[in-house]
Amino acid sequence: MDFNDCPCTGRNLTKLVKPMVMALLAQGQLHGYALQQEMEEKASFIQGAPDLSGIYRSLKEMEGQGYVESSWVTCASGPAKRCFTLTNEGRACLAQWRETLAVYRDQINELLRFIDELNPPEAPAPGGPGRAKCGCAENC
Repeated sequence: MDFNDCPCTGRNLTKLVKPMVMALLAQGQLHGYALQQEMEEKASFIQGAPDLSGIYRSLKEMEGQGYVESSWVTCASGPAKRCFTLTNEGRACLAQWRETLAVYRDQINELLRFIDELNPPEAPAPGGPGRAKCGCAENC
């Protein structure tokens, strides 16, 4: 069975982008490409870091909310880069994310324990032998 497009794979946890960006910016000022590189090194993303445009969308939104600030930084070589810094409001938001993620972790652990206790047999193919009928229709 192919689960590539199914949410059960967990490949697209876009809600983790913002707290990850905030956590990285809590360590110091970074530009978008550096954020993407740092995210690629973290194990939090099954398919690698989000694309650069997604990171910049999140940064723009967080800047509008007052969680990050940006400024242009010029270097001796290469073009100027727009760098981002976490604000005090962003640090408070990151602290709230930490609490929220801890609750999610506990809920996920509870769900995993429940699933492990069930120890369900491998599901038979639809219409295959041993298939239990639900009683709502003959061919369901």
